[in-house]
Amino acid sequence: VGYAEAIIRPWSAAAAPPVEILIMRALIRQYRHEFDAALADLALAAERDPGDTEAWSWRSAILLVQADYAGARAACDKLAALASALLASACNTAVDGITGKSRKAYAELSRALAKRPDASPDLKLWIHTRLAEMALRQGKDALAEQHFKAGLALGVTDGFILAAYADFLLDRDRPEEVVPMLKDWERSDVLLLRLTLAEQASKQAGARGHIAMMKERYAASALRGDKLHQQQEARFHLYLLGDVPGALLLAEENYRTQREPLDARILLEAALAAKNGQAAQPALEWLRTSGYEDPLYAKLAEQLNGLAP
Repeated sequence: VGYAEAIIRPWSAAAAPPVEILIMRALIRQYRHEFDAALADLALAAERDPGDTEAWSWRSAILLVQADYAGARAACDKLAALASALLASACNTAVDGITGKSRKAYAELSRALAKRPDASPDLKLWIHTRLAEMALRQGKDALAEQHFKAGLALGVTDGFILAAYADFLLDRDRPEEVVPMLKDWERSDVLLLRLTLAEQASKQAGARGHIAMMKERYAASALRGDKLHQQQEARFHLYLLGDVPGALLLAEENYRTQREPLDARILLEAALAAKNGQAAQPALEWLRTSGYEDPLYAKLAEQLNGLAP
């Protein structure tokens, strides 16, 4: 990200940067959680070049992070008129998969992928990850794992699928499979968290050193004013430090800007650990209004709703 920022800096004062620079700036801004600024850049890029599929695709992705499903769907509609049937399906089913239509979304995206054996490995990887998530929301663990493994077999280096599959394994008490998969990924904070959770769960000696390493990294982030990984940091505080109040504060602050399913999950888990049903209300309201389907989330909601007022 730093290298990318340096490369596009010459255009920072330009009145009309090239469309590709606008899109790159939007990606950098979304990485830094400057979502409104990123959306503004994408809107300008789409205005300048209405046929640019990347602008519409990223607009939908960012709006999903903000839980603006109507806006994400509108961006998908724009994309559908410009992109391949597979890309259009990937966009629309990403929205459907979060808004209570995971069975329909899974079937549609599976059919679209089957028609495009020539799709790029990167796109296939993204689709297999989405299909795995949709299968999980239907409670189909074996099917989800098939998609995770199919994605990993493509040989594309991708931290997102590694994190998602590691979470799948951790949730099913299979930490011993996570450690060899992530042992060379210490440089990634997101994957180091999963590695450390797996080491702790399987009582491996490396957990202590990795906890110390993560403390140092989060301390350095705090000195920089960096709040990009509060979801992960909340999980670190809750499950590796046993700091329930600290985890809840981080989860609450994170949920004000990011409202993806994993952001809701850590807020629900931290609120449950703190026995604070009120703190969980934003995530519980999202569950009610979005139609999100996932047995794990339903169980958390049930436990929270059962807390004494």
